[in-house]
Amino acid sequence: MIPKRILHVVSSLTRVSGVMSVIMNIYRNIDHSNVQFDFMYFDDTNDSYQNEILAMGGRIYKIPKPSIKKVASFYTYMSSFFDENRNKYIALQIHEVYLCAILAPIAKRNGIKHVIAHSHNTMFSDKIKSSIRNRILCLPLKRIVDIYFACSIAAGEFLYGKKAIESGKVHVINNAIDCNKYKYNHGIRDRIRSELNLTDQFVVGHVGRFNEQKNHIYLLDVFAEIKKTKNKSKLLLIGTGPLKELISDKVIALGLSEDVIFLGQRNNVNEILQAMDVFVMPSLFEGLPVVGIEAQATGLLCYMSDEITKEVSISNVYFMSLSDSPDKWANAIIKRFIDFHRKDCSKDIKNYGFDIKIEAKKTESFYLSLIN
Repeated sequence: MIPKRILHVVSSLTRVSGVMSVIMNIYRNIDHSNVQFDFMYFDDTNDSYQNEILAMGGRIYKIPKPSIKKVASFYTYMSSFFDENRNKYIALQIHEVYLCAILAPIAKRNGIKHVIAHSHNTMFSDKIKSSIRNRILCLPLKRIVDIYFACSIAAGEFLYGKKAIESGKVHVINNAIDCNKYKYNHGIRDRIRSELNLTDQFVVGHVGRFNEQKNHIYLLDVFAEIKKTKNKSKLLLIGTGPLKELISDKVIALGLSEDVIFLGQRNNVNEILQAMDVFVMPSLFEGLPVVGIEAQATGLLCYMSDEITKEVSISNVYFMSLSDSPDKWANAIIKRFIDFHRKDCSKDIKNYGFDIKIEAKKTESFYLSLIN
């Protein structure tokens, strides 16, 4: 049987991307004899999924970076691409939803019957100019896209509207994980804490790209307040991104250079989560953060901003407002932790529909239903 191919449009193939993490989780767990994923991207990165994609039989296409100034040449390039690859794909899945306005009409003219928009967020951008641009480009989206995907009800309502959610037109594809991989393991916890010299420390953790959305500056202020009460505390930051230098400067200004550990991009996030005592995520916005599900699966106490959809809450999640002072966050975390008893929550994650094996098969079946 020749597998049916889905072409995914993403900004990059980086391992830092939450979107790519979600796509790859599904890709690893579908039957590649039935469905194959190909990828179209425009930003290069040092640490990418490229080799893994190729090993699983996927194809990769680097395209010019889209911009307002070069929209004509981008349109011409994409028209040529879809013409040359006519009839190869049963669907085009666009994760950079602002590109739907350009790509959807071209794809349909060249034999792709189904165009899927996939909403991963509840804001167009954390930058004002990009937000305005993306909002305008998404105005015709509902007229030119025939399938609506979203990572949560909140992300679906944001992009497609409440009526689309209520009518059942939006397909929520859960940001599911390998629950067994994130199951709480005391042995792994002790090993990682020993390796990082955290044996006697209260460990606060965060996983996320260093950009405005993740709100690291506020996180540092919260940790500084925690440090005042619990002197033996460390903050673990996993990730990379454009604001790394700004965040590093803030660490120095707060006098926390010995207490904040930058771990960079890691391939063993599941193990490092075991070493943490509390996971803090003060994001300005999120669709449904997959790392929030991962943290809960390891049994962590989790504190998140109330800008994050409550759909992420399964076990031991507490929401607080970003209008609250950092010391209020710190006091709440410390007080809650006193009586907190960590346990395995992977079964709860499965019961809420976040088991990747089940979610991948559901998604695979949906793709195959598009053939008829």
